[in-house]
Amino acid sequence: MPHLVIEYARKLEETISIPALVSAAQEAMNRSGLFASHTIKTRALAYDHFIAGDKGGSFIHAEIQLLEGHSDREREALSSAVFNCLCQFANGVPAVTVEVREVDASCYAKRLPF
Repeated sequence: MPHLVIEYARKLEETISIPALVSAAQEAMNRSGLFASHTIKTRALAYDHFIAGDKGGSFIHAEIQLLEGHSDREREALSSAVFNCLCQFANGVPAVTVEVREVDASCYAKRLPF
C-alpha cells in the first residue's frame, strides 16, 4: 500500500508514452514523502470500449488507494501532485481526473515475502 491505478483510453498510446506516464506518476507519489518508495505500487489499465462524455472523448483517470490515517491536507496534496503529473502528459486529453480512496485496514489483506 499505497496503490496508484491509472486508467486511460487505449487510443492515447498513439500519442503518450504510457511507461513514462507510469514512471512519472510513481515518482510523484514518492516525492510526496508520505510513503517508503518500495511500498508504492503503480500500474496502468487501458480501455478499448468506453464512453467519456457525450462525444466519446479520451480520458485519463487515476485512483489512489491508501490505508486510513492520512490527513485531509496530505490527501489533497497527493491528489494535486498526481493530477499535475498526469496533466503534463495529457495534451489534448479532455478529461483528466484523480480520486483518493481510503481502504479500511481491517478489510485489506496482504501477503508478504517469506
